[in-house]
Amino acid sequence: MRLQREHQHRPVTLVWLDADEAILLGSEGPAGDGTDPPGVRRVRSQVPPHHRATGRVHHDPRVRSGGGADPDDLVERRREQLIGAYLREVAGLVPPGDRVVIVGPGPVHARLASELRLADARHRRNRPVEDAAAGLLTERQLRARWRELSGSPPERRLPANAGGR
Repeated sequence: MRLQREHQHRPVTLVWLDADEAILLGSEGPAGDGTDPPGVRRVRSQVPPHHRATGRVHHDPRVRSGGGADPDDLVERRREQLIGAYLREVAGLVPPGDRVVIVGPGPVHARLASELRLADARHRRNRPVEDAAAGLLTERQLRARWRELSGSPPERRLPANAGGR
């Protein structure tokens, strides 16, 4: 129960993440009390997509292979380096005192959560870092999720026919 109360008073940063883009939502406001609408930051990655082999691969017997490493291994190693740099960039944007909730498809969101937990252990920080699988979400859905996590009331929208008098 004490842990849950502690979470309620902590600002929340919500991160939606995949290998192409990260969307960070956090409180922006003079008081930083979580009542203001969330600020949105987007980070595009430089990570190339996975390429799948299609069909038969032709090897020309007249061409001598050389260089040692399999080209696919080099591409995958480079991709892993770019993912690591991308995750470090996103992790650097997360405020150290915030409760962090990371969602997204695939394994990348779990890697970011793991990286944040390791950094917190190195710096002796004690903040909650949660991660969960989620599909594509719109910015409106992310804002609603952030409001729910931060304990703010839902954003109220007036119907189109409600004119101010």
